[in-house]
Formats: sequence, C-alpha cells, structure tokens
Amino acid sequence: MFGLGTAELLIILFIALIVLGPKELPKMARTLGRGIRELQRAKDDLTKNIEFEDDPDEKTKS
Repeated sequence: MFGLGTAELLIILFIALIVLGPKELPKMARTLGRGIRELQRAKDDLTKNIEFEDDPDEKTKS
C-alpha cells in the first residue's frame, strides 16, 4: 500500500494519535472512510456510464 511498511504506518498512526487525540482519531477515520466510499461509488457510476455508452448491443436495443 503506497510502498509503506508496518513501521511507517505505526509511526503515522502514533503521530495522528498525538495530534488529534484519542477522541478525535476515530471520528477522522470514519470521515475518511465515508469519503473514500463516496469516491468509489462515483468511480463505479462513471465506469458503468462509459461501458453503457461503448456497448453497441445496448444502442440497438433502445
């Protein structure tokens, strides 16, 4: 994942814990997860639209 090892991830999490605090870290993780999920949905919708437009069989059926 992005060329990061276990040690690097632990350091990043430790710094985030210090900066954000134990109460805010789970909230930030949830917000980040929701944002990533929304981006994936938008990507999937765009991919489906592009595939639908490129499919010649679908155009003849309409």
